[in-house]
Amino acid sequence: MQIKFLGIFFLFLTKLALAQTKFSQESIADSARYYIKEANESIFNDFEIAKEELIKAKNFVDQTEDAALKAEVARKFAIAYYIKGEYYNSLSHFLEAEGLYRKAGDWVGIGKCLNGLGLIQQGIDRHKEAIEYFKQARDYYNLSKDKYASTPAVINLGISELQSGDLDHAKATLDSALIMAIGSGRKDIEHVTLNHLGDLAYKKDQINTALTYFERVVNDSVEPNNWEKAFSYYGLAKVDLALNNLYEAERYGLKALDFAKANESFYELERITGVLFNIYEAKGELEKAILISKQNRAYRDSLYDQKRTRAINVLNLEQKEADNRRLRIEKMEKDKELSKNKLIIAVLLTLGFILILILFFWVKNYQQKEQFRKALEEKNRLIVQKNDMITERNIELAKLNKSKDRLFSILSHDLKSPIGSIQKLLELIKSGEFTQKEQAELLDEMLKQVSATSSMLQNLLQWANSQLEGSKVYMEEVILPKRVKEIMDAHYLVAKAKNIRMIHEIPSNMSPVFVDNGHLSIILHNLISNAIKFTHPGKEIKIHYSENEGCVLFKVKDGGDGISKERIDQIQNFNTQIMSELGTDMETGTGIGLLLVKQFLMMNNAYLQIKSYLGEGSEFIICFSKNKD
Repeated sequence: MQIKFLGIFFLFLTKLALAQTKFSQESIADSARYYIKEANESIFNDFEIAKEELIKAKNFVDQTEDAALKAEVARKFAIAYYIKGEYYNSLSHFLEAEGLYRKAGDWVGIGKCLNGLGLIQQGIDRHKEAIEYFKQARDYYNLSKDKYASTPAVINLGISELQSGDLDHAKATLDSALIMAIGSGRKDIEHVTLNHLGDLAYKKDQINTALTYFERVVNDSVEPNNWEKAFSYYGLAKVDLALNNLYEAERYGLKALDFAKANESFYELERITGVLFNIYEAKGELEKAILISKQNRAYRDSLYDQKRTRAINVLNLEQKEADNRRLRIEKMEKDKELSKNKLIIAVLLTLGFILILILFFWVKNYQQKEQFRKALEEKNRLIVQKNDMITERNIELAKLNKSKDRLFSILSHDLKSPIGSIQKLLELIKSGEFTQKEQAELLDEMLKQVSATSSMLQNLLQWANSQLEGSKVYMEEVILPKRVKEIMDAHYLVAKAKNIRMIHEIPSNMSPVFVDNGHLSIILHNLISNAIKFTHPGKEIKIHYSENEGCVLFKVKDGGDGISKERIDQIQNFNTQIMSELGTDMETGTGIGLLLVKQFLMMNNAYLQIKSYLGEGSEFIICFSKNKD
């Protein structure tokens, strides 16, 4: 009783410990998510606060095995460093996050990291590299179920294509981004896309189209952020300057300047003061032009300092990027291949299931048909018993039974020897007296014997079919030496057992024969089998060819005693089964082989000639027709 109580007590403690561990892990993850959320509040406005919150989040995720949560913290660090302009640190954290997302199998997370890497390249005017990153990001986004997930990558791709001067591709990409932004309800991306479509139209001198895009941003019911306001008002200022609406151009330019100052963007300030200088110069207000020119120069100098810093960043990035580019591409290809393989497996499983269903219904239908057929046969049998056809029917059945008995007799006789050979080989292998190499050789020989037995059985069954149902002939062109080689290989074991050498002389160039391939197989099997049967041990069989205008001659000469003239006449003229003679090693036969050969030769427009050399052997020659077409 005490032992049972202690067992229950320890089981309770174990479950309690596991529950506490699970609760602890969930609590740690919740704490990490809280600090990530806090960092998001200040990530665009106060780098130091955001960094402090992310450090707290990292302290928690380091206590977990949650790769996705670790990746999210690393990506937030990357975003914070990107906004601050520390591209090298941003790159390192994006690469770290990408690896963790791959470990977690998060395609969208990988897409976000690749999109971030593209933004870094875009930020230092390396648009060719940025375009490649954005395309990769788009592909990974598209692996998710959300059809709008790739919207950020598509808009950034369009911007880099625009900045690199590829206006046609940029237009198509930005149009797609606009459709996706509207479909997903992302007003922020919609404003960015409209502004860059306006900029593209302006660069193509489509002034009115550019005006429409910029006005859609400033007049939207959802207020754009300061960055997009500065961009759109700057665009409107350029458009009105081009249309010589100088006062409107000045008004829009000053609005753009206010928003750019709020953003503290030297890039925006430099180009806005530049267009204001052109406006004041066009208006003839030289004092304002000089004043704004000084501001423009100051912003240009600050922008130059930024570009120098970026140049240094480029040097730092290039080495790290070169080390990681190859690995990233290899990983992406492997991920794509894995996804493709999963899809193929799913399709194959589906097809397999469908095939099983089809087979099930087919078998069920077949069984029903069999039942109906048997019922109908029973009714027919009862009807036949009542009419005068019963006698003829019984005679036909008797003939069929006789043919069946003869076939079974032939099968039992001709299969006994090869099956016995196979049995002996298996007994030798089972005895364990052979090495692995010797066993492999025995297995090879057994395989050849099985092949030969299978071929012989096929001959017999086809012969039976030709007698009972009639044969169908399918004539085609066949390369005779190749087919002969296959048949010789099937009889290799039998010839080897008698130490018979088979010589096959193949001419360099020979026309194909026009025969039924199945019939040809039976003809060759029987002739080569008979040649082995009537060749003395240690002798050779020679197979060679010749050709004339109308046919190809196949010749097989055995190493036996030859055939008497009476026996040749009997073979040439018989139309029924003849008595088989014993072979040189006392092999027996059924006499059906040559009968089958003669029947198939006639059906294939071929003929047989026999030559005998007493004491040296006999030669069987078959003339196969060529294709007359």
